[in-house]
Amino acid sequence: MESGFAFAGANAYRADKIISVKDLISTLMDEYNKALYLSV
Repeated sequence: MESGFAFAGANAYRADKIISVKDLISTLMDEYNKALYLSV
C-alpha cells in the first residue's frame, strides 16, 4: 500500500489477483464481445 490505494468489500476473499483498471475493462469488453457474438 506504499504507492496506491485499495479497498475491499465483503467478497474480497474471492479476489485472487490485483489487475489494473485498463486490464479489467479490456477483459470485460472481450467477454462481452464473445457473449454478444455467441448470442447472434
